Amino acid sequence: MSGNQNQADYWSSESGLKWIWFEKELDLVFNAVDEALIRKSLPQTGESVLDIGCGTGATTRTFSKYISPGGQSRAVDISPPMIDQAKAHVHEHSVKPTYHLADVQSDPIPGAPFDLVISRFGAMFFADSTAAFANVREHMKSDGRMVLAAWAKAQGNPWFEAPKDGAVNRMGPMDHSDPNAPGPLGFQNIEHVVGVLRQSGFVDVSGETTDVILAHPGPLERVAALASNIGPAARILKKYNGTKADVEAIKNYVFERFRGFETEGGVRIPARLNFFFARNE
Repeated sequence: MSGNQNQADYWSSESGLKWIWFEKELDLVFNAVDEALIRKSLPQTGESVLDIGCGTGATTRTFSKYISPGGQSRAVDISPPMIDQAKAHVHEHSVKPTYHLADVQSDPIPGAPFDLVISRFGAMFFADSTAAFANVREHMKSDGRMVLAAWAKAQGNPWFEAPKDGAVNRMGPMDHSDPNAPGPLGFQNIEHVVGVLRQSGFVDVSGETTDVILAHPGPLERVAALASNIGPAARILKKYNGTKADVEAIKNYVFERFRGFETEGGVRIPARLNFFFARNE
């Protein structure tokens, strides 16, 4: 079984499906990431855009508004439930993206060539990132550009750090692995990812760390529940066959850690992200 099949299985399991169950709230919290992607990639009217690892399609839909009229919006994901959920939203918008179930590491990507390739937290999971980005580059126009958003290190990212600490305290440690291994934090090392993109044939490759604020209207208990059901906490719960009682204990831990992020306008959590830039020669 390939590493990417493992990812397909994970994102179709109960742990992955939580991204569908909490879809509206996650899209709200990560709206700040989409806004940063827009600022850094500058989509233009009439361009052809590809969204890698689109999940339920929020980022795809956001970018579609900026390339209309005349643009083309395509998105790919390896999880059938995610693609089905993304397609369910198509009728809600005048700009209609096209979604495809595909393994970007090896499959042909419909709609090529693309002016712009983007991803919000969807590019860190490939078993062979060099092969995946080489395949992406083959589907881009000459001088096409790519901008990727990924998580920086867990330390300094309360959205990751608090649930992880709560889950480890309650259940046990995560698997020790290469910090650059596929996963939510797989692109925490900027120099490593820049090297991968260069090996894939891209030019003008760079990376930078950017601070954003993840905002949620609250209440705090809801935010704690959200953070406790996805990301590292979800993976630890899956590893140890966690129960509802375990989830509740982790949520209570996160609630206490997040108290300092409450404001009159809702919950505002600081986040540190890595953005990567590359161009097809």
